Amino acid sequence: MTLLALIDVSRRLRDGARELTVLDRVHLEVRAGELVGIYGERRSGKSTLMRVAAGLEVPDHGTIEFDRVDIGRLSISARARQRRRSGLALVSGDHGPPPGGQPAIEHVALPLTNDGLTLAESEGLARAVLARLGLATIAHMRVDRMSLSDRVRIELARALVREPRLLLVDEPAVLPGPSDSRELYALLRSLPKAGIAVVIASQDVAALSGVDRFLTLSDGRLRSTDSRRRVIPFPGAGAEGAGGQLGSR
Repeated sequence: MTLLALIDVSRRLRDGARELTVLDRVHLEVRAGELVGIYGERRSGKSTLMRVAAGLEVPDHGTIEFDRVDIGRLSISARARQRRRSGLALVSGDHGPPPGGQPAIEHVALPLTNDGLTLAESEGLARAVLARLGLATIAHMRVDRMSLSDRVRIELARALVREPRLLLVDEPAVLPGPSDSRELYALLRSLPKAGIAVVIASQDVAALSGVDRFLTLSDGRLRSTDSRRRVIPFPGAGAEGAGGQLGSR
């Protein structure tokens, strides 16, 4: 079953007097329970692609369908309702501390409180997600006082608390220690086994290891790997940072 479909999607942005084509007739389908990796260098358009896929930006051309609904034709508020109703979540790579100094459990529970659940119901579900991610011991710690590693997991918990069917991850943080990064990437790879489709966009090939499908984004175009599952290097780019082979799950 196809959850998300981008059909002939283009997005143009202004840079002073210039108009840049950030996405150029992109086609992408994501099926239920699938793990998809998108590799792109810095400023390759990954964040724009993920925001368009999440319905946070509207393409200049093409169609965005999630759960068979053309979300590109909806109003901003209707797109937000559709994301909540159909189970689409986006985790951004900006992992700065949220304002206000909230305890983790309140920060994670807030989306459910906004949906109309009681505080007790929201925090009960938030507590369960925090425990699932190994964060129960810091549930009442202020998020702005946490390490980067813990903040990344708290933001992931906040995205998972609504039990999405599709999680879009824009540039997972490169954490201070290699073990922290490996644990985060392993956690993301485990989600499809729980029935959550995941799309990860990153310039870190290690974050995309073990995906079902590996794509590259360059010059606004989305490309697949070759038959040997090797990363297709960017035009004019060397093998460093873009080469190598990827295993499958």
